Amino acid sequence: MSEVVTALVTMGLVVAAGWLIQARGWLPHGSREILATVCFSIASPCLLLATVAHADLGTLASRGAAVTWGTSLALAGVLGVIARWGLRLPAGRATITALSGSYVNAGNLGLPLAVYLFGDALAVVPTMLVQLLVMAPVAFGVLGRAADATPLPVAASRSRGDAPVRKGALASAILNPLTLASLAGLVLALLPWSVPEAALEPFSLVGAAAPPLALLTLGMSLAKDVRMADGPAKSGVDGTLAAGSDGSTGLAAPLGLAIVARAVVHAALTWAVGSLAGLEGTALTMVVAMAALPTAQNVVVYANRYRCSVDVASRACVATTALCGPVLVVVSAVV
Repeated sequence: MSEVVTALVTMGLVVAAGWLIQARGWLPHGSREILATVCFSIASPCLLLATVAHADLGTLASRGAAVTWGTSLALAGVLGVIARWGLRLPAGRATITALSGSYVNAGNLGLPLAVYLFGDALAVVPTMLVQLLVMAPVAFGVLGRAADATPLPVAASRSRGDAPVRKGALASAILNPLTLASLAGLVLALLPWSVPEAALEPFSLVGAAAPPLALLTLGMSLAKDVRMADGPAKSGVDGTLAAGSDGSTGLAAPLGLAIVARAVVHAALTWAVGSLAGLEGTALTMVVAMAALPTAQNVVVYANRYRCSVDVASRACVATTALCGPVLVVVSAVV
């Protein structure tokens, strides 16, 4: 458990440094976006490509990966049903609520956690793939139909360009650098010969920058997200407040559902299913730790792109990120 605490403290200090840098304005305007782009488009894909290319493919087809895929998809489905028919939320708001409770921060936090805690970025790949290849496209299909079903003023519909926005969101989920790098690494791992170490060394070198860059940009984004969460209200496709909701649109129920699912249910469900599947030791700890990650910032991006329930997504992201440290400590103590 001491190793877990040390890793969390180390990561927390880097995140705090990023928050302080952004809050105090110590870097030029736009630095957060630049660092995030370097991390997302260059460093993280390099790390994933080099890691997956050298990986034992049995790891990606293991019981642990099956547990990750099964629990993630099951939780997202159950949350969607509860939000849509239990809470009677509109389809778009129910979808964002389900994503807020099931779609984890595998890139900015999962990647460095896997490296610092388990010494292997491969631990986060099953989680990342199920989210980018299955959960995101399905969610975009529902959000797109919800947007199509929502009448907009003629002037607004002409200026917003909804179809390009939806197509761009779907393409960014499937054809993003992280997914492509993971698939490229998978292709290299499937080759009948081993890729020379010298060929992958440049990717490993650049990829080593990914974990600290991800933590710094996470901290910088949290400073920005806090201001977003308290910002002025905007109208969403469900007729709800996009941000700064005062609760009149029913924020408490979907937000509470998302936070409980993200901070408690997913990790507990993964632990139970993983134990029944025969996982133990490090293998079980890996899948439970990945399930204990906070809501992904991608959910806020998706909510903004579809102008739907940014209030739920942004607050869930901030709250579950704050709870992530204590939750991971409990996971390490129990598992």
